[in-house]
Amino acid sequence: MTEKSKFWKDLKSGRFVSMVKESSKKQSISNSQEVYNIMKPLFAEDDDVEKVYFLFLDAQNKILSIENLFSGSLTASSIYPREIVKRLIHLKASAFIMVHNHPSGDIKPSAEDKSITMKVGVAAASIDVQLHDHLIIGEGFHSMADTGWLRGVSKQFSNLLKSEPALERRLP
Repeated sequence: MTEKSKFWKDLKSGRFVSMVKESSKKQSISNSQEVYNIMKPLFAEDDDVEKVYFLFLDAQNKILSIENLFSGSLTASSIYPREIVKRLIHLKASAFIMVHNHPSGDIKPSAEDKSITMKVGVAAASIDVQLHDHLIIGEGFHSMADTGWLRGVSKQFSNLLKSEPALERRLP
């Protein structure tokens, strides 16, 4: 067996997943390319299943934890913002990055990808935690932050949350 084929076999077996998760703790990240490089090996195992990982970060963007919170089928995965908020609070995270794969290889975000990004972003913003990015990994990667899309919806999160005091005044 060649060195390359042994490496690929080990990568696909998931052997490196725990190594990536453990060695990344307390390491800082600064851009989407670094996130992609860290996360791509985690999708090698069961590459026909959509999985959603989260990189939970402290105030200095150092990794507190990398966790696979949701898995699904070939084309979809159910994501529950409440579960994400629970992990954010438990880990005392200041920010996070959402990463999921498209087993088809197509990295274009779907309407569902954008919708859940908005839901998760609003849930996090309501507890003063920032969603830095949502990456889609397939044949390469797509960063919602790099394209500017996330910045636009983050403004919507802020505007939505600014209207909160008006709601409080109407309550008895």
